[in-house]
Amino acid sequence: MVGSNPAKEGTLKDKILFQVAKLAAEAPEGVTIEWQGRQLASGPLQIQLDEEAGASGGSLDYAGREAVAEFRVKMSFPELAREFEELGADAEFSKPFRATIQSMGPILDDHSFALSGTARIEPHTLLDSRTHACVLPGT
Repeated sequence: MVGSNPAKEGTLKDKILFQVAKLAAEAPEGVTIEWQGRQLASGPLQIQLDEEAGASGGSLDYAGREAVAEFRVKMSFPELAREFEELGADAEFSKPFRATIQSMGPILDDHSFALSGTARIEPHTLLDSRTHACVLPGT
């Protein structure tokens, strides 16, 4: 191609940008939540894309064999939310948590990837400033 830059073309071919169109995950065992000095089992944790928070996506760097992704998600505990509602707790306790998951990991030989990273959780009535989350690579 006339006027093309071979180095730039190679970079574009090696790095592919993508958007995440769908995400639905569940951690059936949930987590333990401390509330008013009591340990509560959350029940299943459900995670889905938070379409109101903007696009989720990332890049695949085949030259470096690395995937990077950012997911804007809503996390909810339906069983725990029902318990709070039954107890007459403020409706704010039952709302989903919002978070941004920053993740990265290797691109594997079968073109899948094993992402892990941290989640930045937005303020929520049920959470305090010590609350943190991370995502481990799948097995």
